[in-house]
Amino acid sequence: MRRHGRPLAFYADHAGHFGQWMTKKGRRTETIISRGLDELGVEVILASSPQAKGRVERSFGTAQDRLVKEMRVERIASLAEANRFLTERWVPFWNKRFTVAPEDPRDAHRPLPGDVDLEALFAETETRVLANDFTVRFRNQYWQVLRREAGTVSPGTKVVVERRLDGEVRFRIGGRYLAAEPLGRERPRAEEAKPVRRPRPKSAPSKPGPDHVWRKQFHADAQRAIARRVRRLAREAAGTEGEDGGLRDPGPAEGQP
Repeated sequence: MRRHGRPLAFYADHAGHFGQWMTKKGRRTETIISRGLDELGVEVILASSPQAKGRVERSFGTAQDRLVKEMRVERIASLAEANRFLTERWVPFWNKRFTVAPEDPRDAHRPLPGDVDLEALFAETETRVLANDFTVRFRNQYWQVLRREAGTVSPGTKVVVERRLDGEVRFRIGGRYLAAEPLGRERPRAEEAKPVRRPRPKSAPSKPGPDHVWRKQFHADAQRAIARRVRRLAREAAGTEGEDGGLRDPGPAEGQP
């Protein structure tokens, strides 16, 4: 697609990686290839006739048998060497041996959109949930979202994990990617915060209000004590109350023996 552009349609058999027709709902299941082609506007035509089915199967049989043997003869042992062999030797042979000249020689390929990312489009995707410690678990490994991303996401958010063809793992929320680093197979333990002993503030004793029950009782007791003292002083001044609480003899008048 980078070299030639987008084709109008892609013809294949009913293999699972191209998508299969569901018998009950009558629609094609979504796979990595079918999803990417749908995003690019490329139609997927699954072989529906015996003639076309036979040609596709013979084509795949050649690729799965003869191609593998030729690469073994060339001692190809890496992906880069295999791609170089396909480009330089296998594709020219295939075009010379099996292609048929079209009736309309014009190229029907369309250019790729400027903002398309083929690596992301054809990546394996799975959905995970961001944990409370801002970690994501993917294939028995924990990934830590960096601190600078914590202010823009919240725990419980669904994260789309992309595993690309080159093995790179990316984490996406909507159309934005999160920066994360691998931590290994064990969940990181949160550091226990040491308790901080803060001196308790010395609060001034609360002063009861004028309507407080303590103030009412105090005023009542004080008024009764003052009233008793006033009455006692009045009786002492009048000389009518003895020490034992009875009447006291006033004695002779002044100037009498």
